[in-house]
Amino acid sequence: MFNPPQKIIGVSVAGSTERTVQVAQVLLESPDFQVPWVLTGGPKLVGRKQVLTPNPVSVWATRRQIPIIQIEKKITDQIKTEVQAQPAVDVLLVVDFGYLIPAWLLELPKLAPLNIHPSKLPRWRGSSPGQFVLLYGEKNSAVTLMIMDSALDHGPILTQLPLAVENSWTQTDYYQKSFDLIAAQLPSLISQFALGQLKTTTQPDQSPTPVARRLIRDDGFIEWQSLQIAMQSSATPDQTKLNPLLTAAASAHPSLATLISCACRALSPWPGVWTVVPTAQGERRMKILACRCSEKNQLILETVQLEGKQLMSWNKIKQAIH
Repeated sequence: MFNPPQKIIGVSVAGSTERTVQVAQVLLESPDFQVPWVLTGGPKLVGRKQVLTPNPVSVWATRRQIPIIQIEKKITDQIKTEVQAQPAVDVLLVVDFGYLIPAWLLELPKLAPLNIHPSKLPRWRGSSPGQFVLLYGEKNSAVTLMIMDSALDHGPILTQLPLAVENSWTQTDYYQKSFDLIAAQLPSLISQFALGQLKTTTQPDQSPTPVARRLIRDDGFIEWQSLQIAMQSSATPDQTKLNPLLTAAASAHPSLATLISCACRALSPWPGVWTVVPTAQGERRMKILACRCSEKNQLILETVQLEGKQLMSWNKIKQAIH
């Protein structure tokens, strides 16, 4: 039977997204934890009007009067001074942080720096694990709680919670399910770690998968000719020209259609799958927002958006494509 720790565990949280807020709130609501300060990025210009906007962690911490240490481009000596002026903590919890962490910060907590990584490490190290799990059509994944070291997603594993991946998931679904899973157990897991009740598993130096790198807009581009081939036949991915991201994932798929349908979900909402189509008004960019693979391994487009137009069913708009 698990016995909670006798002392309050101080956890500083480093991150910037709603997922960071989700796990920070869970700890704050537990009587065994306190969050004495957070480390996060500064406000950024957002939207067409470029409004200077604080990130979700800053908003969350401000409302709860938790001290905020804000980073601009990188962690500087000034940040180090500000951090060292804050109360000492037992754990530094890093979730969706996005900054290079110097050795002094990894060494700061009394117990360890911990990280939540939503993949079955050592698979898919990097900033976009969920996108790559979906792109490669994997059916089983995990959420990993690990001790951080100086290498990328390389440190000892404390626990991995299995995650069955559903065929309909987008990256949004993947991350939501992942963090719902770990958030429910996080207070217990960190408490067990603090009491020395979790055994660590050493990771191999090399990952069996490529780095799940940060994606760019061009990763979602597919030539219109390739989409036509996928819609008209059960062609394999090597029968057409694809961008480097999709070319690398091609061997995981039996057909071009399955590759593209996985890409539609993996890259949704960003960068999204898109192409350039010929219309009566000239070439126009078209986003592919929903598609699927038929029983015959042919691609079926469902929802698309032509540049400057509203979302539409492909069946309603396809006659406009020349």
